[in-house]
Amino acid sequence: MSALNAGQGRCLGAARFLIKPVRAVIELGAAPDVLIKTLMAVHHANRLGSTEDFIAVALPTMRMGRSCMLPGLEVELIGSDASIHALLRLEGMLSLQRRGMIEATGIGEVYAEPGMTGAAYVRDRACEKHTPGWLRRSEARAKRRGKPVGKPVTPRGHDLSTLALQYGGPILHVREQIGAITDAPILVSTYGFSAASAPAILPVFPESAREIEDAA
Repeated sequence: MSALNAGQGRCLGAARFLIKPVRAVIELGAAPDVLIKTLMAVHHANRLGSTEDFIAVALPTMRMGRSCMLPGLEVELIGSDASIHALLRLEGMLSLQRRGMIEATGIGEVYAEPGMTGAAYVRDRACEKHTPGWLRRSEARAKRRGKPVGKPVTPRGHDLSTLALQYGGPILHVREQIGAITDAPILVSTYGFSAASAPAILPVFPESAREIEDAA
């Protein structure tokens, strides 16, 4: 069996697919289940697929709530026609469709030109440091290596201005960054998010950008 992908891969950015829970799911409070199943499926697809054909994740309706960042109800997936078709054949996505939990939508084409407004969804590793989970992992890593943990650090809570996501591993902190689309390659991790050092502006138009335009 070949090794699973890790690190970054290229997103071709030619096709899009919108995941949106149906009204009954929203009213039952099960929309987070749709989000997590979708994110887990993307992670699985990217780890098994080609590093030249990753799927990128956009959360165009994420917004700040009363005390923390909320994901919103929509997940927009950007990739190639082939990678999104492969994703939709995974059991997690088939289950959402069989149970009627998501609206029926088709794979669409991406129309984007350099200079158009888009958004990057960036994993912010800086705010993951010194959280309880980070401290536990640091201690376990030091123990495995037979080395001292290092000088004590003061634990701190999660940055509530970022979106905290957890599905099977450490908590990921994600920020939205509005910017202009370029012709540079779109590079994302197996989770579908880009790195803070190289934000990948995706061809999506999030609600926050609409609010900026309306206020101008």
